[in-house]
Amino acid sequence: MKEQFETLDFTPFCPKPEHASLYAPAFVGVSAYEYTNWRDETVSWKTTAYLHAGLNPTDTYRLKGPDVIKFLSRICATNFNVFPVGRIKHGLVCDEKGRIVQDGVLLRTAEDEVMTYWMVPMLNYALESGKYGKFDVEGEFLTGKVFLFQIGGPVSIDIVERASGKDLRDLKFLRSIEAEIAGKPVRILRIGMSGTLGYEVHGAIEDAHDVYNALYDAGKPLGLRRLGSHCYPMNHSENGFPQFGVHFLEPKSEDEDLMNYLKSTPGMEFQLFAAGPMNPHGSASDDVQLFYHDPYELGWGNMIRFDHDFIGKEALERIKEENKRQMVTLEWNVEDIADVFASQFRDEEPYKYIENPTDLNFWPDFSGTISHDRILNNDGETIGTTFGRQNSAYFHRMISIGCLDTEYTELGTEVFVLWGEPGERQKKIRAKVVRFPYNNILRNETTDVAALPKAVETDCK
Repeated sequence: MKEQFETLDFTPFCPKPEHASLYAPAFVGVSAYEYTNWRDETVSWKTTAYLHAGLNPTDTYRLKGPDVIKFLSRICATNFNVFPVGRIKHGLVCDEKGRIVQDGVLLRTAEDEVMTYWMVPMLNYALESGKYGKFDVEGEFLTGKVFLFQIGGPVSIDIVERASGKDLRDLKFLRSIEAEIAGKPVRILRIGMSGTLGYEVHGAIEDAHDVYNALYDAGKPLGLRRLGSHCYPMNHSENGFPQFGVHFLEPKSEDEDLMNYLKSTPGMEFQLFAAGPMNPHGSASDDVQLFYHDPYELGWGNMIRFDHDFIGKEALERIKEENKRQMVTLEWNVEDIADVFASQFRDEEPYKYIENPTDLNFWPDFSGTISHDRILNNDGETIGTTFGRQNSAYFHRMISIGCLDTEYTELGTEVFVLWGEPGERQKKIRAKVVRFPYNNILRNETTDVAALPKAVETDCK
């Protein structure tokens, strides 16, 4: 497989490594699936830090005009009452049933300008179609013209400071500043998916390799690891931040007007593909509706205010009042996991294999898989769904996150994960409700970086 991918072009968004353990398809060309191995890479964001380039090319869409906040407020469920220049927000779009159809990052770069990431196609569709009103705003696609690198872990601040020569001790969570790295203009954002302290570096695509090399060189003496595409989704589960295509699906295909727009608009081919099926798996895969979620059950309800009109407002008001499900982390029972694994060595029908470190799989054809398993109570009733199963090498536990009926969310509550595809042999694996988010090391949103000591160089290369 490695030899096959070495005949293809490596992704242009970061330098090709001298060596990677495994390669896999990327959005453009191929990239490193694992640079070292999944255990080494996933431990990095709890002990040192990682450098990740695998989100490139990120869907980037610039909105500019006097009505930019008015437009976003009409489309998004996100609250924009406080959104100064330099601030970052989680963009969230729902449908009229209150289900999430788009989420991403919004960065305000000027009074009349907001950079958006992973908010295509809902924002451009809403703007171009005029379905939700006319606004004095223009949109510009920058996908492929810019890069985005992620640096996450306890020493991430030291790495970015060394590369930029800039003191970041006063840069607070969800804020950004302009800087230079390798003599190239960049924007540094304090944001990340590792759960631990983390940053992103953005810039022009022609500067990507120089900036990447500068970050890598700055981080190597501090134990920096490069993160492959295999391990990236696992930081979302530990961090307690679900991601589309990894933990949940979006019901875009149910919107006929949107689908017609995607089919008829040049440049929307990937968006049309992403709106299609993602090979649902797991014991809940007999009902794709269970893969769709609202903001409250994913833990995002605190960003919503009902003081203005936006898509899905009426449904979300009802969902908030019902308070049916909440996000939790589950720790899976060790003996039950071992029994599932051991079943392949007995004279019996084996259970669905469980030895992969995570259920998400982009190997080998980038078709993508996403799993949802039913959560059951003692009576065998479905009380939620769980997703993002992974072997957490640092914490020595198998965990997953999920949406659970509120009456079962008290810490320590035992439930059952129904393991196995419908129509095949299944097992009820015991699981326990534990802290959410699971990763509790140097949380980005609460860490006072001004109080952190400077990192000390290590022999770990």
